[in-house]
Amino acid sequence: MEKALNYKNLRLKIGLELHVQLDTQHKLFCNCSTSMKEKTPTNTVSRKLHPVASEMGGIDAAAEFEYLRDRAFIYQVFNNESCLVELDEEPPHKINPEAFDLALQISLLLNCEIPNEIQIMRKVVIDGSNTSGFQRTAIIGLNGHVVYKGKKIPIAQVSVEEDAAAIVGDENGNVTYRLNRLGIPLVEIGTGVLEGYTPAQIQEIAYLIGVMTRSTGKTKHGIGSIRQDMNVSIKNGPRIEIKGIQELGILSKVIELEVRRQLSEKVKEETRAFNPDGTTKFLRPLPGAERMYPETDLLPISISNEYTDKIRRDLPEPWTRKVERFKVKMKLPEGLATEILNSEYLDLFEEIVDKTKVDPTIVANTFVSILKDLQRREKVEIERIPENRFMELFDALDKKKFVKEAIPQIVKYLATYPQDGVEEALKELNLKPATAGEVKDITKEVLDKSANMPFEKVYGIVMSKVRGRIDAQDVMKVVKGMVKK
Repeated sequence: MEKALNYKNLRLKIGLELHVQLDTQHKLFCNCSTSMKEKTPTNTVSRKLHPVASEMGGIDAAAEFEYLRDRAFIYQVFNNESCLVELDEEPPHKINPEAFDLALQISLLLNCEIPNEIQIMRKVVIDGSNTSGFQRTAIIGLNGHVVYKGKKIPIAQVSVEEDAAAIVGDENGNVTYRLNRLGIPLVEIGTGVLEGYTPAQIQEIAYLIGVMTRSTGKTKHGIGSIRQDMNVSIKNGPRIEIKGIQELGILSKVIELEVRRQLSEKVKEETRAFNPDGTTKFLRPLPGAERMYPETDLLPISISNEYTDKIRRDLPEPWTRKVERFKVKMKLPEGLATEILNSEYLDLFEEIVDKTKVDPTIVANTFVSILKDLQRREKVEIERIPENRFMELFDALDKKKFVKEAIPQIVKYLATYPQDGVEEALKELNLKPATAGEVKDITKEVLDKSANMPFEKVYGIVMSKVRGRIDAQDVMKVVKGMVKK
């Protein structure tokens, strides 16, 4: 068993960079869709990239390293999800106003100062993930913070930028990318140096920042929609950058493994790539200041105090406050409150709870557990159910037209017959609530055939006949009263 590390004595320092995809209709600098639903490319193009000098005449070390690898890049093109902007054959359009406003919202939720002028910059990236050889990015928030266990965690800056193309394969010096992810709006959140925290606490801080971005209700979900880069150093050691961590739950493990690596061998400043097992591998030298220069195709954006004040007035409820409201007022367990907050059904959940008297725990559990279980176990196509059917479902439950145990059966029916409503489902499934008298009659029939049948067997038979029509506890109470001791 490995010896526990004393991170305080090691002077562990961490810098986090969270990248969160915004759920906008269009990309950041063109009108292409951000849905990433197209699977088959309509064409491919091939390119090679080379570094350019900065305004001061220097060449970025990371860019020069990638250039010397002498690789060719193949880009897959998609009809509605890529265009001449992604191919670097057309200048960028004006910045997407929806993405810009969302990024400002996130900056203000993170207590940032908003500059009065936004300068879009080019960040040199020639690993092939950007056809132009650079990524467009703009700082829109500075000097913010979040509060973690009573302490202010510094947010150094918030930027809005275009996502990179997604890699498909790398074979014999030819790297293939999909262009449908390139240009999707991202918010990048960079913390100040975090010192005096354990890896587990760093992971909690990253989660907290991620939760704050979700407050807008307009961030994408799923693997790849939120990614973390991280700078790690220990006492008298160099700064190591780790890129591409896609799961927050593994962050603490990555930090521990990196610290152990730095303790066991001689290290130098570099950028390393994340491996799925939590280890890392050399990627390239650390980038320097030479990689940034102003975007020449787009004018600076002026931000008036009136505009910032309007965004501030319309800020959504922070999720940190929302989760407390769910726990205190709705009596949701913390785990369930967190799960529904991260669910795509969050808005629908709140609407249902507001308009019906159904126990919020039942509604939340339906969205975060029952639907997932039906998809996983029975391959039920939940996406076929129109959203308004869920309001019908809980309205009928509120009016006691069925019992909560019938929810899985009704959901399954609605997915199979999306043209039908809840009333049709109740009729076809014969889910009229059963009475205690009906349960007694069924129990009596079972016992008439075998008076000495054990309770568990009688209960199982009776439940099979009334499942979904009456609470299981009510059935148990009736059967217990009728079975001989």
